[in-house]
Amino acid sequence: MSFTRTKDRVWVAYDAVASWLAHRSMPVRKAGYGIFGLVFWIAYLLPGSTVRATFASLSSQSGAASVTRLFHKYVRGFLLGVDRIEQVRHGYTDAIDAMLRIPEEERLKGLLQQGGLLLLVPHAHATLAMGRGLAARYPLLALVRSTSDKRRATAELQIYENLGCEFLDIQSENPTKVARKVLKALSDGQMVVAIADRIRDAPRPEQPVVASRDLVRATSFGEPVGIAGWPGRFAWKASVPIVPATVVQTNSTISLHMGAAVTPTADLVETTQSWVDELERLIKSHPDEWTFALDKHWSKALRGSGKID
Repeated sequence: MSFTRTKDRVWVAYDAVASWLAHRSMPVRKAGYGIFGLVFWIAYLLPGSTVRATFASLSSQSGAASVTRLFHKYVRGFLLGVDRIEQVRHGYTDAIDAMLRIPEEERLKGLLQQGGLLLLVPHAHATLAMGRGLAARYPLLALVRSTSDKRRATAELQIYENLGCEFLDIQSENPTKVARKVLKALSDGQMVVAIADRIRDAPRPEQPVVASRDLVRATSFGEPVGIAGWPGRFAWKASVPIVPATVVQTNSTISLHMGAAVTPTADLVETTQSWVDELERLIKSHPDEWTFALDKHWSKALRGSGKID
């Protein structure tokens, strides 16, 4: 059972009651979301489960003590993150705004005083909710990517519109317009925030950059992957740092944990590998928060199963 199909099946069932749940008390919401958590456990417990194999690899690479415990924390965090996303979607944003913690906020302010910065985050359970809290404190441009599923895309648009900041849908916008707006925001000293852990099949070693697909060959979790080249290109053109980060949540907080800033160079492959390494380090430090562990591409990479479709 692929993660994409699982997400879609959960979504169809969940969206039918999402609006009703969003207006209920936390105990009712928790019980409602818990039903959907069963889908993940079924996928985990099926004989020959790729979900279990993926988490076995992630557990090994991150040093987690127990595969099942790691998955338990993942499911719990996923459902908590869904609740918070739905709160944003339905306009209950004050509580979300108050949850944000930035342990190194003074460093963030210092970086912004020097000019713009590119903040790259993974698909973590609370990434979108964090974006809402961050936008309440800082002017920022959010780069989002809508899904191809029309029902989910409509719901995602409602979330993006409630983030409280300017956003660009890089799935539907003209690439030239995206580049122009991103470079202008960075040049104006703003923060540009993007989810940057989508991967595809790695370009060949002899041609590590495929400009037509905006792919760069990099290594992550010990496997070759193809990942977006635009962060390195845009950061180099705007002369701004790339700051990988991840999002960690508790029952009462959402925290943005920043990694080491990467200074871009003219070498796109080197720059890309540098921020990928730092993002991987952050993911390994909080593996249960990484929603995309079960993305079909990352699952294959984590399991070392060869070519990514």
